[in-house]
Amino acid sequence: MTNTTDIKIDYDWTYVGVLIDTSGSMQALNPENTSKQLTGLIKEQTGGKVTVTVSRFSNNYEVFIKNKEASEVNITVEDIKPAGMTALYESFCKIIDDTTECINNFTDIKPGKIVIIVLTDGEENASKSEYSGKSGLEILTKKITEKQEQNWLFYFLGTNIDAIKMGTGFGISQQTCINYGNSQEGCTNVIRSTSQALSRVRFQKTPMTRQELIHTSAYTNNERISSIIGKPMQENVDENIQTHINLDI
Repeated sequence: MTNTTDIKIDYDWTYVGVLIDTSGSMQALNPENTSKQLTGLIKEQTGGKVTVTVSRFSNNYEVFIKNKEASEVNITVEDIKPAGMTALYESFCKIIDDTTECINNFTDIKPGKIVIIVLTDGEENASKSEYSGKSGLEILTKKITEKQEQNWLFYFLGTNIDAIKMGTGFGISQQTCINYGNSQEGCTNVIRSTSQALSRVRFQKTPMTRQELIHTSAYTNNERISSIIGKPMQENVDENIQTHINLDI
């Protein structure tokens, strides 16, 4: 049995778990485009080692890509075909549990960075048993808090909701929660923004404190505005848009 003190940490290795909402309302974002953009996000993570697991959820949670190298990942429109409701609490908990199991199975060398990315367009409405309602929220918040204490990083991408309010309600840092426009363009830009933010984290090859990690991983204002309006930031920003990006940093 390997002694935990003998396990090496590879800070050039990033483990990425992606959780994709496939409830019926995601059809409005054009699943074909979403699948291409998500594949691009993963394949853009070049340099160093990147291991990826991808899951989908609506009424139920399912892993459909597990522990693959980033270069081998291809998400298709059939993989994320919209249907059903939004079991957000349950599915978020399960991808955390699945990722924990995968990391624990690496017995000699473990990734120095662990990142969970969640893409959704609505509020919880379908989680079952202990994951439903207030108890589900409490379980999820506890899991996220525990993992952030281990320097896991969570990106929470939401439309048709206040993603910053919801994500921070789960315990996620507001700097890595982002709203995006409810359109193909908004979804495209928020995925690109997340790719850029993730790349900034991955380029750091040494251990980071929690504060350093959050600072490095934070979305920029340009990335936030682009994600909301579905096009690059302009000089004059509408006041309504500005309310979606103001953060108490």
